[in-house]
Amino acid sequence: MLSSGKMRIVNGVPIHYTLDGPDAAPVITFAHALSLDLRSFDPQVEAFREKYRVLRLDLRGHGRTDPDGGSFSMEDLADDVVGLLDSIGCKQTHFVGSSLGAMVGFALAFGHAERLSSLTFMASQGALPEEGITRARGNIAAMRASGADSRTTLGGETDAMLTRLVHEPDESAYPEQIALLRRIIGETTAFGQARAYEAIFGMNYDDRLAEIRIPTLVLAGAQDSSTPPARMQMYKDGIAGAKMEVLQEAGHFPNVEQPEAFNGTLRVFLDGLRS
Repeated sequence: MLSSGKMRIVNGVPIHYTLDGPDAAPVITFAHALSLDLRSFDPQVEAFREKYRVLRLDLRGHGRTDPDGGSFSMEDLADDVVGLLDSIGCKQTHFVGSSLGAMVGFALAFGHAERLSSLTFMASQGALPEEGITRARGNIAAMRASGADSRTTLGGETDAMLTRLVHEPDESAYPEQIALLRRIIGETTAFGQARAYEAIFGMNYDDRLAEIRIPTLVLAGAQDSSTPPARMQMYKDGIAGAKMEVLQEAGHFPNVEQPEAFNGTLRVFLDGLRS
């Protein structure tokens, strides 16, 4: 049974998080993708909580964290992670980020490298291409023109998002995985997503990859049209000693779409660091 969520004030913001596993075990922190929340790592808790203390958090504007707050930067999100680590007495963590969460991993690697035992960077990028920024700005403008507020959810966009981002959005083929994604996306707010996009627009990490000296695993979904393996390859090539794996039959959310393959790949990486 997964632990129930807790709230803690970090950097003046109420952060929603969960913590599972033995108190003395090494900590592994999972940070979710844009438009998702900590529940997207439900499939990982059972797999890792025997050997690790598993920390998950809702990033600002997602889940139960800071739903009505103001603007923030990627560095603010990294500071939230550090503050949460401090609050649970953790000096160093393995960090696993997906999409938006991996961007937070970049900010941690550049600003708080001493807090990271390793970095797993999944389905993400260090700078949004100009066409992506233009498209996202148009979506945000349309959302604001519609009168959406902090209570307006992405429920009406869920099917389109699943079709675009998931390798196989057929609920009959992957009922548990698709149901989990559908539930989370349907409860995420357009306002929270827009605030996160503003943070993404302000980030540019692609020219700083050589600065990263932390053991790094790059994970890509073979069928991810948003951040395809060819795009992810530059992070494997640019980060010294980085390893890369491509998970088959997975789109933008490999840990949900192919949890067994994801868990196995991450476990091999982490076990290799201990040997």
